[in-house]
Amino acid sequence: MSRDWQSLIYNGIPLARAMQVAFRSLPDGRVSLDAPLAPNVNDKGTGFGGSIAALATLAGWVETQRQLDLAGLESAVEIVVQRGETTYLLPVSGAFSATARCPDESERERFLRIFRRKGTARLAVTVELCCEARVVARFSGEYVARRTDA
Repeated sequence: MSRDWQSLIYNGIPLARAMQVAFRSLPDGRVSLDAPLAPNVNDKGTGFGGSIAALATLAGWVETQRQLDLAGLESAVEIVVQRGETTYLLPVSGAFSATARCPDESERERFLRIFRRKGTARLAVTVELCCEARVVARFSGEYVARRTDA
């Protein structure tokens, strides 16, 4: 299933529209979230930490939903971030992007098995944020998916 990520996120999370988040499909099926600096700038002229963390959180949410989509479990699901931690490595001096790492096969299968059995499951997701071909931050989060039709 190929989703219209921009419509889905813009309609549900107005902050993403204000941040001017763009969604780019990668050859391996993952989705990169891109943001320009101008609407996400701080008082020092670099990327605002809150925008960086928000973009990473969104990227993790998209990856969690993508994993459910790939398993044919995309309908009647609610996903929330339960925990998130961002480590800032370098200042963001221009447009930046966030791309989640695909969970390894055993993590993915465990998540899907529990979700199918209990209707709720947690997935740990890591996200790398880049600016000008450099890693500027890393995010690790835990997302909870819950079936809403149960």
